[in-house]
Amino acid sequence: MRTPISLAIALLPAMAFAFVPTVDQKTVDAAAAIHADRAMKALLADLETPEAKDARFATHMEIVRIISPSRYELRRQAEITRRLTADWGFDAKDIMSRTDGHLPGAGVQTVDGLPVYNVCVRIPGTYSQTPGAKNYKGQFPKVLIEGHIDTVNPPDLPPESKPYAPIKLAPASDPVVKTRDELAAIKDELHFNDKGYLIKDETFQKAYKRFASLDDAQKNGGTRFYVPGYSDAMVNTAAVLQAAQMMKKHRIRPVYDVWVCGTAGEEGKGNIAGMKQLYGYSQETGKANNALNIVANVSVDSTSPGSATINYVGSYRFEIKYRESPDGKPSALQAMARAIEEIAKVKTAYDKNPKVDRTTYTVGVARCTPAGANGRSQECSLSVDMRSLDKKLLTETRAMIEPQFKAALDAENAAHGLKTGDKGALTMDVVWFGDRPAAKRENLNDPIIQAHWTATKLLGIDERKELSTDAQSLNDNVPAAIGIPTINVNVGTNAASRGGHTWYEWGIPGDADAESLRVYRLILTGLLAAGFNTSDGKTIEPLVGPEGPRTTEEMYK
Repeated sequence: MRTPISLAIALLPAMAFAFVPTVDQKTVDAAAAIHADRAMKALLADLETPEAKDARFATHMEIVRIISPSRYELRRQAEITRRLTADWGFDAKDIMSRTDGHLPGAGVQTVDGLPVYNVCVRIPGTYSQTPGAKNYKGQFPKVLIEGHIDTVNPPDLPPESKPYAPIKLAPASDPVVKTRDELAAIKDELHFNDKGYLIKDETFQKAYKRFASLDDAQKNGGTRFYVPGYSDAMVNTAAVLQAAQMMKKHRIRPVYDVWVCGTAGEEGKGNIAGMKQLYGYSQETGKANNALNIVANVSVDSTSPGSATINYVGSYRFEIKYRESPDGKPSALQAMARAIEEIAKVKTAYDKNPKVDRTTYTVGVARCTPAGANGRSQECSLSVDMRSLDKKLLTETRAMIEPQFKAALDAENAAHGLKTGDKGALTMDVVWFGDRPAAKRENLNDPIIQAHWTATKLLGIDERKELSTDAQSLNDNVPAAIGIPTINVNVGTNAASRGGHTWYEWGIPGDADAESLRVYRLILTGLLAAGFNTSDGKTIEPLVGPEGPRTTEEMYK
């Protein structure tokens, strides 16, 4: 039995608005100076070559086919780590992560008891070599640029003999496949050599064309590329990887170190593990030590062209399991039903006053194992998700809902004359707990917003009259919640994409010129925060100070 039950729709907060950032003249001047530097000009010219555009797409295809479910990203992480030195010119000493999931210096090493398969490389800065350079417990300041490397589907890590998902090719004018069998029956697919590199054969040449829109692709012989993770988020992460390559190739010299990371665990039950490791965030305490001393953050989770997110919806998520005793009378199904009934009665602050930030909760899934010989299911579980942009309201909602799990257990046992813990009584387990801290921007003109806004105007890409305060739930929840200037943007550019988080996810390559400018803007935004050493020996100072915020000094395991 698997019965989805929805009590409330977890919507984004109401009353969003837009604003025009106030930008300091020093930010405008710094952006202009960095952009005018000859190394940066060479980097941009390189990004705009056909070879760089094609290489970015090839990397996208080569990496996305490596099956990488949340918390089991080890194969994709290992391949990216290999390419950093074998293909992209990095020294081993600048690879900051380890393939066993350990990140030296981080304030958290495991999340939910599992390794964290981040892959991080450093573009070394000069700050640590200057007299009087400040550090936090030996960690000099760094700016993080990241995109996540996990994918929702397939949900399980396959055997080592079958590590890859096929990339199927079908005309954009054909209907989207409706079944897995239809997808498997598509004959055309991309081909790769025994080292994992894309073979640019006739099949590829026919498929690899870029278009302005789905309509354009359907009318002019476009191809759908079917593979889980095509858009969310490998089109973005491939761009992040190219940003690292280009900074290394063109010998970009920031003031603070710039770390470029492929992060683990953004999707599903990944519990944003990658960011929790990088920022030393403990979900047990709700605090972060930022032991690595990251001072600014630029992420690329968004799949909406030209978008930028600055506010982050928080969530608490539970999976609760009720288990019957073989010789007991209390029912796991009845306990689950009791919990749902009581949870449904909860009124959030938003229910009572719609002027506050929207706070919602959902019993997303209720399911039981197949009935046994006695006609009953031995185990039943429910998943509960509560969301809000306001940390206080989110915590209040959790405080009302969480006790209902145990209360339902006790009530079902009591209905049969038992106390919880007695022989024959029902038991309860918290199978999983997820925490994405909420973050509502207090300073709408902080340095990273100024940097993004200025770079956007300077390059003439994705210009808008205002910046939205709409909120999403993304990797940035962690840095934003502890006060680190952060922004989440789109880089990878599709003509169209659909089916995110599904087995039939597909995409069509979009405007490569715009994508190249977005990669460059990502680099420029990071360098504005980190500072820049020009080719003629001048120093453009960082927009942020040398010590990042934190909410605790405590170190975690």
